Amino acid sequence: MPRMNLLRGPLVVVLHLLALSHASPRTYLGKDELLRRQIDPGSLKSAYDYIIVGGGQSGLVIANRLSEDTTKTVLVVEYGTFDNNPSQVEPSSATSYPPMDLFNVTSVPQPGIGNRTGTVYAAAVVGGGSTINGMLFERGSAEDYDNWEKLGNAGWGFSGLLPYFKKSTTFNTPIDPSVVADANITWDTSVYGTDGPIQATYPPWVWPGTKIQFKAFSEVGVPTQFEAAGGNSYNAFWVPSNVDANGRRSYARNEYFDPAQSRPNLSLLVNYRVNEVLFSSTKRAQSVTIQARGTANGASTITVNANTEIVLCAGWLHTPHILQRSGVGPKALLTAAGIPILSDLPGVGSNLQDHPAAFIQFTYKTDVFPNPSSLQTNATFAAWAQQQWTQLREGPLSLTTGNSLGTIPLTTMNPTGYQAIISKALAQTPATYLPKAYTAEQLAGFVEQRNLLTASYGSSTNGIFEIPFNGGASTALCLDKPMSRGTVTLKTTDRYAEPSVDYNTNVNPVDVDLTISAARFYRTWMAAPSMQQLGPTELTPGTTLTTDAQLNTWVSGSMSSSTAHSCCTAAMMPQNLGGVVSPDLLVYGVTGLSVGDISVIPLIPATHTCATVYAIAEKAADLIKARAASPGNPGSTSSTTSISSTTSSTTSTTSSTTSQPTTTKTTTTTAPVPTQTHWGQCGGIGWQGPTVCAAPFTCKVSNPYYSQCL
Repeated sequence: MPRMNLLRGPLVVVLHLLALSHASPRTYLGKDELLRRQIDPGSLKSAYDYIIVGGGQSGLVIANRLSEDTTKTVLVVEYGTFDNNPSQVEPSSATSYPPMDLFNVTSVPQPGIGNRTGTVYAAAVVGGGSTINGMLFERGSAEDYDNWEKLGNAGWGFSGLLPYFKKSTTFNTPIDPSVVADANITWDTSVYGTDGPIQATYPPWVWPGTKIQFKAFSEVGVPTQFEAAGGNSYNAFWVPSNVDANGRRSYARNEYFDPAQSRPNLSLLVNYRVNEVLFSSTKRAQSVTIQARGTANGASTITVNANTEIVLCAGWLHTPHILQRSGVGPKALLTAAGIPILSDLPGVGSNLQDHPAAFIQFTYKTDVFPNPSSLQTNATFAAWAQQQWTQLREGPLSLTTGNSLGTIPLTTMNPTGYQAIISKALAQTPATYLPKAYTAEQLAGFVEQRNLLTASYGSSTNGIFEIPFNGGASTALCLDKPMSRGTVTLKTTDRYAEPSVDYNTNVNPVDVDLTISAARFYRTWMAAPSMQQLGPTELTPGTTLTTDAQLNTWVSGSMSSSTAHSCCTAAMMPQNLGGVVSPDLLVYGVTGLSVGDISVIPLIPATHTCATVYAIAEKAADLIKARAASPGNPGSTSSTTSISSTTSSTTSTTSSTTSQPTTTKTTTTTAPVPTQTHWGQCGGIGWQGPTVCAAPFTCKVSNPYYSQCL
């Protein structure tokens, strides 16, 4: 069979909703190989300069960067272990979630989706979510990250994060130029790195139906982006995969940890749970207690000290859980659990967000050949595909979850009704649809978020719904900007049991309105002229469901709470708005403790979260290094940031819990030279913010990517 210049889509379009396992025998590396990658608990030192809680995606990035300094010792404590199954790095692993790599947690019943419970996707494996994900490697739009900055987080807009997106990544030219030309795949190398650990490229396969779908999008007002990674990830675009030159998974374990594992100053302890962070009488984090996985609660623990800083990278599920167990969290919850209150932070475990998804089904009467189902229905084609992959590492089996996305603005999905949805959201009394435990500060923080979200709803340069497409007729409609908020809370009767997860999916009726808009738009897309050659026919919701009330019922029955993008439970926001960490990622109310994982995100971006987590972790490592390099390490105390009660204001007030000066900064368009106050980033590759420091501080360079006012 001749070589086919087409690109393959997945057997299912969203692995989180319908994961299919491509059978492969499990073969594990030997005992000696495992021991080379980890330490025995008996080999633990009494103290390390840094203790990183969690050896997932962010934890391994930070461990690699901190251990670059050979004078600093770094310990990583990970609850999971290594997944050495060779198939876990193959493209087929994008649609396989091995139970051994996940925590066994189920959400509480969700009233917004018919009281159904849902699987909680949280990785329990070295490499974390980078070990088990769909390998779609795109970024959010510039507006997504600029909204973080507008919530009082200087340096966390797109221009501040772009250097870290680049630092973490190397883009490789696709191996088959004929596929590129045939499908008109385009990219801009300037927005990628050239020597970053994570490899990214476009797989050498396209289903012919994908090209038809791109054309149909253009017919309904959705143009194709030349390159989305530079801040333009809205409308329709091609998506690279994080795979190496052989098409295998490129992830935190093999690109960040494996090259650094032989460093004598880096230690990884697996199969151990961190119970608590222990603090000194001055509220400085000084040690962690750890317990062997599988032992009963109350079993013996080991205490390990940290000389410089403890970094929480236990993910959206367990970073807030550990904080709560350590006495940092909502006062009422900790009191009910009998935990002494060290820092009353109501936001710990709140603000939970994900990308809920509704599955919509069509079928094609006259599908083109080959198509995704051909791998199951045509033995000759399936054999050819296997041969292409085995001999050339090309063909349909080179694809992961997919390679093309539509991230559609609400103004495109619902041009006549989007303003009514915005008005409905702004008219709500926030407390009506938020968790009952929300304090006045948290309510104020949500109002700030709502102002930004509704602005995004009215933006033509920010997507609200993701539509994955790869030639197939059915897909998942993924809500990228939900208005509902969930919680992660410890169980007061057993603080060491897995926490309670409540997504509050669709509790806010605005989310239902958005989903109905997406379903109607999908129908419009399927009715585009180019699609008619495929003969699309609707199966669900079904052509008889036309009213909002009917579609509301369908949404309730179809929606899933999670697409494994949970985040935001230790949000980077001002403390007076319910935030947990400041822009330097230090936890409010204590010292020597920071968070470096996905839980610090304040507003979920409209993207798969993998690339964003790498950027967060890379920036976190630079912040940690800069603190350690500062005389007296004053940055180990988090600053308390506040912003005014209206998001449109550009005035922010920053005060420190130490003797650092209190500065009020007002940014105006007439300022000839913007200045940056203490601790703010002031330069580095790709930095486009203020480069001049306010007196008496000067800009000190830490590395080519980061500098700050000291």
